[in-house]
Amino acid sequence: MTFKEKLIKLRKANALSQEELAEKIDVSRQSISKWELGDSIPDSDKIIALSNLFGVSTDYLLKDEVNNPTGAIIMRDNPNKNIMIGKILRFLSTFFYGIGLLVAFQAWANACGLYIDGVYFPQLQGLSAIMRGLIVQCVGIACYYFSNKFHKSKLSWGQKYLNILLLHYMPTSAIITIFVYGEPSPYPYNPVADGDYLWTLWIVLAHFILMAILGIIFLCIHKKQKKTQNTQKQD
Repeated sequence: MTFKEKLIKLRKANALSQEELAEKIDVSRQSISKWELGDSIPDSDKIIALSNLFGVSTDYLLKDEVNNPTGAIIMRDNPNKNIMIGKILRFLSTFFYGIGLLVAFQAWANACGLYIDGVYFPQLQGLSAIMRGLIVQCVGIACYYFSNKFHKSKLSWGQKYLNILLLHYMPTSAIITIFVYGEPSPYPYNPVADGDYLWTLWIVLAHFILMAILGIIFLCIHKKQKKTQNTQKQD
């Protein structure tokens, strides 16, 4: 078995894409592709890195006649199944982040203040709504944590940014409304306008549009930096 065949076998046995393997040993994805096509052979330091990563000997990787690794290949019972479960949990994590935000919005819009020992505290309405939303979002955080147990991979830029967008909104709004109005709420409101929902809707939309524009700018910067890094690695 040749080096390229062994590399493909080890990579697939560990449920890694070419890009994920490249990130783990600090090379470009194109380098991994060339190795697996047999167009080139990695340097000695990368051979050692592959050996440590997969738990096999360097002789196994380099010598065609050695077909039995001295180390243990980290095999998964069903790589494809684990990858699918991991992706589903990642999707559910983002889903619960969004649902948590909607739960907080709905609770704030419909709920009244809270009674504690017979005393009415209207300012606790917002805090109660935020706590309900955060509980749902914590379910999403748990989904994300368990997804790593099945398949460890980096989130796409889009999903990563969407998660940040959904998770940051309530804490940011709570801090701003505490300073401006003296009480927290999961989204900004206008007490002068008697809680005008249309005003609130425009504020929320403006916030998300602004964040989307910033996200596009950061995405362009990220792609440019990654392209530069890949060029440097190839050189």
